[in-house]
Amino acid sequence: MINHKFTLSLLASLFLFIAAFKTAGSGKEVNTEEVISYNGTIKRIIKNNCIVCHSGKRPSGDLLLTNYERVVEAVKTKDVLKRINDPNDPMPIYGMMPEKERKAIQQWAENGFELEIKNKEEKEDSIKNMDNYAFNVPDIKAVDINNNGFEFLEKMQGHWVGKIFLLGQDIPWFAFDFRAINSSQIHGLFEGGSMGNLFNTFFVADYKGKTTIMLRNGGILGGIYRTSYFVLTSVKDDTYVFEDAYGGKQIMWVEVSFKNDSMKMLTYTSKMGLKEPSKHIEFEGKRMHSDLAVKAAKSYGFPKKDIVKSFPNGMPLPNWGEEYPVITSASYLMESEDYNYALLGKLAEDPIQISDIQNIASIQLEFSRKDLSKGKNIQVYLSRTPLTDKKGNFATEYGYIKQQAMDNILLFPVIDKRDNEFTLTYLHEGKCYITCVIDNNEDMIPSKGDYYSKSQELDVSGTLTLKINDIKMTIE
Repeated sequence: MINHKFTLSLLASLFLFIAAFKTAGSGKEVNTEEVISYNGTIKRIIKNNCIVCHSGKRPSGDLLLTNYERVVEAVKTKDVLKRINDPNDPMPIYGMMPEKERKAIQQWAENGFELEIKNKEEKEDSIKNMDNYAFNVPDIKAVDINNNGFEFLEKMQGHWVGKIFLLGQDIPWFAFDFRAINSSQIHGLFEGGSMGNLFNTFFVADYKGKTTIMLRNGGILGGIYRTSYFVLTSVKDDTYVFEDAYGGKQIMWVEVSFKNDSMKMLTYTSKMGLKEPSKHIEFEGKRMHSDLAVKAAKSYGFPKKDIVKSFPNGMPLPNWGEEYPVITSASYLMESEDYNYALLGKLAEDPIQISDIQNIASIQLEFSRKDLSKGKNIQVYLSRTPLTDKKGNFATEYGYIKQQAMDNILLFPVIDKRDNEFTLTYLHEGKCYITCVIDNNEDMIPSKGDYYSKSQELDVSGTLTLKINDIKMTIE
């Protein structure tokens, strides 16, 4: 019996580690004794704390905070001031923003929502707040996998099922499916559906003349495209550390450790230099299955030391725009409501484009909405084995999905009720099963009373189009 709940807001906050980049100079305290304007102060505060969830086609709570007019309207009509000061139900969801920033928004509202900078001090802070910020770029020393660390690629393979600790809260079930996608690259994905996705791809690279392993981590959320690059800098006792490939450990880093068939992945972030790095995510899981990974490894002759990408002079500097002149991270970003991966990747000047990645697939889902999914969010499950039997009965016990069936799930995106089509990208090729569920009791787990479709076998390759119009059964 599954006795826990997922929450979309908590899963969405998984992306806050990587999607909300912040100006390194924005840690400066706001002087609430001076006149405050939107362009001088408030815009920066909103970008630093709110824009990830409140932008794009599907903003959280249908609340857009992408420009002056929308922020003013939200403060006037949406209880924004109350929420940002509520310790029990804060906005942002991962904790209250600094008191100085909350007071600045309060004062800005009380003084009539000034748009342009009129105060000399605020202008100097806004335009020149980076002048006194000196970022010391570290000399990152990559591990040479000709001597040590190459075994990481083989260890990382498998379908890992476990729990994840995120922003002070525990999610008791989570999964990553890491498989080879060529001879020297291994790929895993969390696909969230309408809210966005997060991929982790480890690959052999030439970094400043050394053959090493790098991590490409990123995704898209709320119209914000972001990829960050990490490089292997430490190997000790089955523990592998990957540092930001430009800013190093002072910006963010990932630690992966193994013990027998168990794996732990920790991420630490400073929010691009805003604060000291702190633990953000901790995943602990067991290698539940290895058959799909073994098959992929055999197909591609994995693992080898073939170079996937060369960075002989280190990472090319990203362009964060005039508003963020000091670069602190090997992170490439672009904000747009156009969800086209190829276009956003080019605009972000990402060193690796989606078109460069071999042996991944996509599924274009098309929903008729003429079945029981009309007006409902759809949970889409991609699994190793079918979740229904030959008669179409859902695998349940005690009114919930069987644990064994749950542990066969590879991906679990949620499609918003307003979406009639959605494209899943960065998928592994090969056989899997797709099952759609309407979560009627909103416990985020297949359970009694939920609507569902019979599991359908897929052979995923290239671009696959799938029409969904058979969500017609009820879990008994």
